[in-house]
Amino acid sequence: MAPPIPYRPPGPPPGPPRKRGGGAVALLLVVVFLIAGGLVRYAVATGKVGTGSSGSSPSFTYTPDPSGASGRADTGTNPLLTDVNATLLPAQCDYAPWGTQVDTARKFFETAASCLHSAWKPVLEKANLPFQAPLLNVTATTAGITTPCTGTTSNFAAFYCGADKTIYLPISQLQTDLFKDNWVVYLSVFAHEYGHHVQAMSGILRKANSERVDVGARSDRGLELSRRVELQANCFDGMYMASSSGGGSLTSAQIGLAKRDAGNRGDQRGDMRDHGTSEHGGDWFETGVDKNRAAQCNTFTAPASSVS
Repeated sequence: MAPPIPYRPPGPPPGPPRKRGGGAVALLLVVVFLIAGGLVRYAVATGKVGTGSSGSSPSFTYTPDPSGASGRADTGTNPLLTDVNATLLPAQCDYAPWGTQVDTARKFFETAASCLHSAWKPVLEKANLPFQAPLLNVTATTAGITTPCTGTTSNFAAFYCGADKTIYLPISQLQTDLFKDNWVVYLSVFAHEYGHHVQAMSGILRKANSERVDVGARSDRGLELSRRVELQANCFDGMYMASSSGGGSLTSAQIGLAKRDAGNRGDQRGDMRDHGTSEHGGDWFETGVDKNRAAQCNTFTAPASSVS
């Protein structure tokens, strides 16, 4: 099992210590992003290899980096990232009201999912990449949840599992006591996880995680690849925020809050350097908001200094 990867919200109350799950999941590279001291915002668990629809991800035609120096060409030349005009069009989204009751929260995320499908599907199809809507699992807590990526552990919050193409959203882990009714934060959490699904559909996620296995998930190179994956999902998150704002579904104040929130998340002293600094997390999110171009989210061709 790959190491947990932290997320830190701004000024959270103390929370449970980070736990490192034990035991490998057969044929799966599990990259579950957990946090010490608060909400786990960003997580992804993807199938490394497998058979059938649950264990495999689509691949794409690419030219490997002949130098072998960075491995970035594998992901950086993905068709999703080479069209300079690939953008999410303005979308008017009728989000259901937010609430912490399971049925209310599920309706909120379902309406958001409908908008995210409509936003990303044309972009992927234009790049001749497959599209399949992810499944949603919205629950009150993590109790009793078993996934092909995490097994029976309950030490997770919002995360995407590539093996079953599902976004898991336990409400108890969203720190609603901190963010209250500022539902744009929960929307941003969801859009980030959906960004991992976009990476899975395009083949980016499988390539990056396959290389992490090859070089070692906790090696310097492995952690850099993790940061590139996460920061790209930040950027894709920002692209969706721009789309929703452009359609009039988010206010400028909500976008401002989402930007501030994104800029307060990242690796802290003593953490594994697997998410990127809060500065870079905010920068890539803002790039998504301000540029709204998938090619501008190409963290795999970005210099190492911008993904540290």
